[in-house]
Amino acid sequence: MSRSALAEVGLSRSTVAGVVGELLDAGTVVEVADSPRRDRVTGRPPGLVALNGRLGAAVGVEIANGIVRVAVCNVARELLVHESAPADDTGSPAETLRVVDTLVDKLLAATGYERRQVIGAGVAMPGPIQRRTGLTGRACTLKPWVGLDARAVAAEALRLPVLADNDANLAALAELTWGAARGLSDYAYIYSATGIGAGFVLNGALYVGANGTAGEIGHTTINEDGLVCECGGRGCLNTLANPDAITRQLWQSHRRRPSIEEVIRLAHDGDAGCRRVLADAGTHIGVAMANMYNLLDPELIVLGGNLAAAGAIIIDPLRQSMMRRAIHAGEAVPAVVAGALDQEVVVVIGAAAAVLRDATRFPLPTA
Repeated sequence: MSRSALAEVGLSRSTVAGVVGELLDAGTVVEVADSPRRDRVTGRPPGLVALNGRLGAAVGVEIANGIVRVAVCNVARELLVHESAPADDTGSPAETLRVVDTLVDKLLAATGYERRQVIGAGVAMPGPIQRRTGLTGRACTLKPWVGLDARAVAAEALRLPVLADNDANLAALAELTWGAARGLSDYAYIYSATGIGAGFVLNGALYVGANGTAGEIGHTTINEDGLVCECGGRGCLNTLANPDAITRQLWQSHRRRPSIEEVIRLAHDGDAGCRRVLADAGTHIGVAMANMYNLLDPELIVLGGNLAAAGAIIIDPLRQSMMRRAIHAGEAVPAVVAGALDQEVVVVIGAAAAVLRDATRFPLPTA
């Protein structure tokens, strides 16, 4: 920010100049050069100042089905490096965290940070984290983690302050911090991986609900006479529109079961069957989105994860389905857009963003 912009929060220019000068002398902030903008009063370049990224770093960790990812961001919210490694879905959490710990050491060495400079690590899990107990809920797709305190287990293994949350929630923070939802205070992020989940940002803050299960839209009932879901419900959105449900429908038309990535590629190439199953999935997701919109009224809906690459093939029927069912249809229904961040990093950098956005629990390291 420029000094004049800082003064607009209610401080005098002289106070801002004095405080910024002290912070510059202490090395807490740095001057940012080469700004194309000009100060509205003096006409000179505004002399932007920013937090000094070398003060510390945040680590993001994603524990997903078949893979773990680690990212390192500095406190100036710059992504420095990220890497992934395969992981055994059936392996113990201790085994998985040993892989994570090795990656953390490797990436910290590559960026020149020591562990004492890491303000914290965010850990993303593919399932809800119970708010009161910290235990991973039974809807988690990694069954060895169900019933465990993911935060406590990870903190002990990584020897760092840790927070743990659902992957969709943390991906929502990534899009809020760096992506399609920057500057918004109320939006919904729909995340597709093994299942379908959602992250809700309400009044500028992540909303997880009383028990931490807000956003489990994959278990929204769409067809009461439909297939039985792993949660025990019948006709859940996951049984109709998650990647497994989409690819399962192509056995008869394609004589094989392509991956979701191949389905999307073939759909863009004009394959009628692939376009149809993606459009149908969009229609089903739109039903859930209409119910969500009627309850929460977000400014924007962002589709992320492995279905986002389908673009208009899935988003157009999703929006049409939602508009048929939402109140004020065609008048105030929010835009639906694909996420701006790559699906390979959106969750893991969201985990780091959760740390960077919480200065109370994760303050800058002291000298």
